[in-house]
Amino acid sequence: MKAKMWLWTAVAILVAGMMAGAVWWKLRPQVILLGDGTKLRLVAVTYGKHHNFPGNRVPVRANRRNGALDSTNDTLFVWIEQQHKGNQWPNYQVLAYDQAATACAGNWGSGGGMRQIKNGVELVGVRLDAFPRHDRKISLRFVSWGTHGRQVAKGQMVIPNPARGGSFESWTPESLPDVQSDGDLDVTLTKLVYGVPGFNGGDHSSKDPMNKAVLAAFHTEQKGVVITNWQPTRIETSDATGNHVYNNSWSNGHDDNGDATMTYQWGLWPDEPAWKLRVEMSRVSGFSDDEMWTAQNVPVHAGRQQDLWNYGGRNRQTGPAFAETTLNGIHLKLFPAVQFTDQNPGNGEKAGGVRVTTEPDLPEGYRLTVIATDETGHPLRGWGPNGGGGNYVAQFPDLGNSTTLNITLALHKSRFVEYTVKPTKE
Repeated sequence: MKAKMWLWTAVAILVAGMMAGAVWWKLRPQVILLGDGTKLRLVAVTYGKHHNFPGNRVPVRANRRNGALDSTNDTLFVWIEQQHKGNQWPNYQVLAYDQAATACAGNWGSGGGMRQIKNGVELVGVRLDAFPRHDRKISLRFVSWGTHGRQVAKGQMVIPNPARGGSFESWTPESLPDVQSDGDLDVTLTKLVYGVPGFNGGDHSSKDPMNKAVLAAFHTEQKGVVITNWQPTRIETSDATGNHVYNNSWSNGHDDNGDATMTYQWGLWPDEPAWKLRVEMSRVSGFSDDEMWTAQNVPVHAGRQQDLWNYGGRNRQTGPAFAETTLNGIHLKLFPAVQFTDQNPGNGEKAGGVRVTTEPDLPEGYRLTVIATDETGHPLRGWGPNGGGGNYVAQFPDLGNSTTLNITLALHKSRFVEYTVKPTKE
């Protein structure tokens, strides 16, 4: 009898120990350290159409009224406490992976709301519109960007998937090539490939989806004539599970057939039956006179990247605009160009950019194009402008030692086409 009692006691202790271990696993703090010393701690995870900051002990400093973050679709918010040096603001991305690391998608750490707890400590809500909805768990990885380029943080956070078990539609893809039209513009999607090398400073031979991208190719005709002055600028990718990502072009070109291409990060999970693409096509040339304005001898000043972005127009030390005009009812202000003192691409090149504000903000379906030459008339390679809310920045990776620039702004209307297709894998 005593032997049985000791046996059951031992079993009870073992079970209690296992249960305690399980509780510790669920409650243990999940912490990530970024390369700049910033400490990230997982606080909470919420899912739905209405989100509030966890706790009510700190003052609201969010980018939504009353600290609430609302959406029309169910979204996932990851709440992270970030601790950093008071004068060193962290700049990082949060990437959601499936357990097999088939694909990933993410957002910036500043891509939601924020509450300040004290100097150097904030509670941040990171909104994830795309994540692996079929998996039981979601892995979160972190990538920081700074003066030393991209740094991938060690370790990961693991959270439960609140959307698992839901019923999803099944979309039927169209075969390629697929032609769609907007007015007299006929755009044929000829190629959609997942898993091509990405542009993020990583190892292109790595199988990590963090280093992969999507390549889309388009053949364009207007009134039956092949044209090359229309490029894909923005692609919204969605799937039947509710995922969607918005991708601005960071790499445009042409394939062997002369068709326009766009390479972007990231796509969605390629094993889904189909993706829906909503593609914004924008002109790169052929603007009419009433769409363009040119400012000569725009000065170039030394400064930091944050001076260029101007914190969305909240930096009171920013000087006045160099020149301004009105195009199609939109008032444009052009500020002096900035040559970066805190980040350059290497190889002896000097990077920089220029900022433009609009009042009101650009209407839906309109694009701003920035064309720049140096004082000798040499065209500058650039990307953007990026931004929103009336504040836009175009960047030039090879600004060199230019002291003045000639800047042409073009305000023009985009065209839109939509496809339902399945990507092929690289």
